Amino acid sequence: MNIQIIVTDLDRTLLRSDKSISPYTAQVLNRCRAAGIKLVFATARPENACKRSVNTICPDAIVSNGGALARVGDEVVYRAAMDIETTNALLQQCQLQPSTGYITVETDKGFFVNKPVDKNDPGWADFRPAHHMDFKLGLDCEAYKIVVEIADATTAYALASDFPTVHVTSFSGEDWVQFADRAATKWNAIHHLAERWDIPTANIIAFGDDWNDIEMLRHCGVGVAVANALPQAKVAADFICARNDEDGVAQWLDKHVLQEDNP
Repeated sequence: MNIQIIVTDLDRTLLRSDKSISPYTAQVLNRCRAAGIKLVFATARPENACKRSVNTICPDAIVSNGGALARVGDEVVYRAAMDIETTNALLQQCQLQPSTGYITVETDKGFFVNKPVDKNDPGWADFRPAHHMDFKLGLDCEAYKIVVEIADATTAYALASDFPTVHVTSFSGEDWVQFADRAATKWNAIHHLAERWDIPTANIIAFGDDWNDIEMLRHCGVGVAVANALPQAKVAADFICARNDEDGVAQWLDKHVLQEDNP
């Protein structure tokens, strides 16, 4: 198995339920990197919300904001943001919906939210600083992603139909939906990284669990879904590994990549 790039989602895939990376997983990934395999985190999170994971294991690249941005160090390899006009028009429509709760916007200028965030809520810990802003006044910058807490996902999909350059992605088990540019996908970003490193996509292994992972699970050389993944993600994958809380990614790599390289 000629694996040259490992791409892994973070939440509910590499990270345990407490958002940590276990010592065993860190050790396996560091062994993979020592063997010359590049490591990429591909996550729906904004870059700032990846700090804890990056401080545990320094990846060769980060695909963030659901695929809207990819960096190798300080170099931007891929970028697909919604323009200012589309961002503000979409924000206005989201605010008009009676079932809308929190609205967050990820930009180069920071992470913005329409309501104050409880500093004691661990769910927001990785996303601070979260700047409170009344979106009725509009933003003066492009947005990588707008994420809306909305109980009725059907409404969200209906909203997106008015914006031909925007696509919607749901998050399994959550009342959140993501609006982003149609070109902002993990797979698009990964493809650009592979070209930048001159590595065939057939030599990439991808791990994931959710809707926004399906495309990369299907198109990378090897796709592996964790056991706690959506049924649709499992169908798209070539293999199923153990759950995220059982170090599924690390177990699979240890058995099928590292042991094959060191018989």
